[in-house]
Amino acid sequence: MQHMALPARLLRQRLLSLLDALPAAASGDVASVHRARVASRRLRAVLPVLAEAADSDVLDRARKHVRRITRVLGPIREIDVALVLLDEVGPFSKTAPRALARVRSHLMAERTSRRRAMLEVITPATLRTLEARLHVASRPRPSSSVDEAEVRGARQRAVRRARALIDEAQRAGGLYVPERLHAVRIAAKKLRYALEVERELTRSRAVARINRLKRLQDVLGEIHDFEILLQHVREVQVRLAGTDLRAATELDALVRTLEQRCHEGHASFLRDRARLTDLCRTVIAAGAQAAAAPAG
Repeated sequence: MQHMALPARLLRQRLLSLLDALPAAASGDVASVHRARVASRRLRAVLPVLAEAADSDVLDRARKHVRRITRVLGPIREIDVALVLLDEVGPFSKTAPRALARVRSHLMAERTSRRRAMLEVITPATLRTLEARLHVASRPRPSSSVDEAEVRGARQRAVRRARALIDEAQRAGGLYVPERLHAVRIAAKKLRYALEVERELTRSRAVARINRLKRLQDVLGEIHDFEILLQHVREVQVRLAGTDLRAATELDALVRTLEQRCHEGHASFLRDRARLTDLCRTVIAAGAQAAAAPAG
């Protein structure tokens, strides 16, 4: 009797999570946009595991398809978070309500525009195509066990992700450069998802590294979220400068508060960077140890 192997089951679970979240996300539900984006990233992380057994052309097209979904959901998620932060930080910064209202109006218009772009990509037809392609990739095979090559491949990907994260953390340096910190965040996210796949393939219960990476992501993610809101606030300021100089000036208080939050997050990252590097080196060492062990 044929069984669905574990990698294929992981793919199926992640695909179902994505398909379950997308209808509500497409209708504008904030929580579902976040769930769908996370599900799409987790689905992308497990696709390389199937490269040995699946049709490479089908898998490559599916990977590109999922990447497009992730990319159209990202900008909407950024606006959703910016709106939440505006409600939280705006009153704290003592910015005039009418100036905050101008920023909120700008963000809502941006969300409407980005949602239109999302709906052009996430259509019922394209989702049916994606599901069909991934169904081919997850066809049953004679054994339900995990192939050693699949585990080895997952470990190698985790090692590559760990090395990339070390490189990005070093490149970030000690100065506050938002783009470099964002690159660290993306590298940390990729390592975390790679470790999740490895953990499930090996049926490990160890979650300490994954949890530490999640905490780092939260710190860097908050910096990124504040930066996104800051960019939009500055854009509104520029627009208002020629028509309502008072409102533009009133936003200075919000700008200062957001800048302060960004630098506080950066200080937290610098304090934890050595521990992050140690975590990555542990992943690399574990990968080398597993590669050196005799096949059993």
